[in-house]
Amino acid sequence: MIYNSLGQTGLSVSPLCIGTWQLAGPVNFDGKADGHPDPGKKEAIRLIQELGDRGLNFIDCAEQYGDGEAERRTGEALLGRRDDWVISTKFGYRVGPGVTRIDDSSPATILPSLEGSLRRLQTDHIDIFLYHCAPDVADLAEARSLLEKAREEGKIRFFGISTSDVDLVKALHEEDLLDVVQFPTNLLKPTREMTAFCQQNGVGTQVRGVLAQGRLSGKYFKGQPKWDQNDNRSALFADKDFSAYAKLAEGLPADYTMAQAAIRWALDEPAHHSLCLGAKTLPDYESAIAALELPPLGEAFFANFEKQAEAFAE
Repeated sequence: MIYNSLGQTGLSVSPLCIGTWQLAGPVNFDGKADGHPDPGKKEAIRLIQELGDRGLNFIDCAEQYGDGEAERRTGEALLGRRDDWVISTKFGYRVGPGVTRIDDSSPATILPSLEGSLRRLQTDHIDIFLYHCAPDVADLAEARSLLEKAREEGKIRFFGISTSDVDLVKALHEEDLLDVVQFPTNLLKPTREMTAFCQQNGVGTQVRGVLAQGRLSGKYFKGQPKWDQNDNRSALFADKDFSAYAKLAEGLPADYTMAQAAIRWALDEPAHHSLCLGAKTLPDYESAIAALELPPLGEAFFANFEKQAEAFAE
């Protein structure tokens, strides 16, 4: 596997990153799912370790996922292997008393969140520590002081944010708080401005949402999915006809699946250093790994794809 340099961090990361939201079990707020069905602790740990054996070395967590369970399972999976991995986790969104959602990334929450993540991950340092929810721009100077101190103490190596808000990313960059950005992009909704900004400024990128929450996975082209009640998509896409997206696979070369084309598109952008995938099974990851060896699809295919995708514009 060929590894990529994550912007100017000096970190060498696999082009595929393991997303752990889907591996952490269910979380519900206000009667709506905000997680995924539980694959089981043993299965989640086994998957992470098997993917490590296949060359993946990058994993992404958040304190909210499974109310800390993503970090706990990741910590167990990496015991004795910590030095082989790059760990990214996020702070700000978390589960409060009575299963309430807390949306708070103010300076006062940063160090308690960091200590909690270190404890659950069973590590003495986090490679990449990201805002999970938008901070108040007025708080950035104070936040930078706290994060820099944590870096000096060896508890954090790099920091940044998970967001689709370009203006917010620019604000963090001006405050020298931006080593890495995690942001959504895919064939249906490419975020070119974000990609260009990161490339121009040497920011490390971790892209997510490449399969458009299953719409570009190809799994549902033959019929509408029946979401588990713990799957966050059960409410979000209750009225969406996923089978309609099958039209987008027209013109794919025989060696490609729709998912592999979506992954290949993201990989072919030099500013995309690693793709965070939310797959739950080894076969799905093996298909993604196989996409790393496929040739680029070329501009002609994607020009035609974009014309077809206009019908699905949100």
